[in-house]
Amino acid sequence: MRGRTITRGRILKPAAFTLVELLVVVSMIGVLVGMLMPAVNAARESSRKTACQSNLRQLGLGLAIHAENKRGYYCTGAFDWLRDGAVTERGWVADLVTQGIPVGRMLCPSNQGTVADTFNDLLTANVIVDQCVDVLGSEGRTEPDGSTIVNPCRQIVSKKLSPNSEERRQLVEAQVMAKHFNTNYTASWLLTRSRPLLDKDGNVTSQKPGCSTSLMHRVATAGPLTQGMLDVSSLPASTVPFLGCGKVTGTLNVPLGDHPAGSFTTLSLTAGPAVAATGQRPAFANETPRGGPSGWWTVWSKQTVQDYRGFSPTHRGVCNILMADSSVRPIEDRDGDGFLSNGLLSSGSAGIEMPAEQVFSGAAIQGL
Repeated sequence: MRGRTITRGRILKPAAFTLVELLVVVSMIGVLVGMLMPAVNAARESSRKTACQSNLRQLGLGLAIHAENKRGYYCTGAFDWLRDGAVTERGWVADLVTQGIPVGRMLCPSNQGTVADTFNDLLTANVIVDQCVDVLGSEGRTEPDGSTIVNPCRQIVSKKLSPNSEERRQLVEAQVMAKHFNTNYTASWLLTRSRPLLDKDGNVTSQKPGCSTSLMHRVATAGPLTQGMLDVSSLPASTVPFLGCGKVTGTLNVPLGDHPAGSFTTLSLTAGPAVAATGQRPAFANETPRGGPSGWWTVWSKQTVQDYRGFSPTHRGVCNILMADSSVRPIEDRDGDGFLSNGLLSSGSAGIEMPAEQVFSGAAIQGL
């Protein structure tokens, strides 16, 4: 009989595995799984990286459409309530959501940060209404049935909703987050600010007296980049960064939609131009001349680079960056320090990961 042995008139069953043999088999399976897991993880990350690149290309097309329809402006600013204005009406996220693009669904899948940092402002900031930033946005409009539609930022201020209050949280969740006003991509300073406003001494000034002169604030710059600025420059559009995988900057203070309290948040925009050797914004004494080897033009044009530390290599050491021509350039963090070096605070060129011929790092698209 097959599978059995007849001995002295008795039928013997096949011998079972011994404990040692079983342990050997289990260990071999463990080794095989261990060998396969890196390949599986790499395949998953490759898929996430591809999805991220696809997201960025779609966002890039949306920015290009905005420029065609809005006098050449690629966007209306950063997704940043306190620096740019009401987030459902102002900023590149609002521009694209208005087009019907669900930006909040198009997140970088590899980024630990899943919420834009401006949500902490929406949830907790004590807002001051002044001439510097239009934090209120448009006035309410009346619908045919007599109901009034008021944007959530104006409601927060007009209703005097307390920071971290449940009413305020529900408003932000329902009228901002649920309507796809969210992102974990960081906008470049060049896209949202284009160039600094300078006085006769080369120092940053403001469009409006008494307002901030921080380069992070729209009011201290020329505002968003336009097609015209790019066209008259000598720069290839494929070297001008628009959006990139965002750097984690903090945590969400309260739960919001699918995001629990403590979820990581990402920066709204990169930090703008800084002196390469110091990482600080250029500053000059009164009566500093524009020209000459010690003039302020030399510092701004020859010694200053963009601070791109707001971009993050989230894809196993690679950061996807959307360029002005809607292409996506993967930049590798070769030294593994978590930053993409373009010469900022660097003593040499050996560690340069974003050379100027690949990613423009000047203080402005046009001359200063």
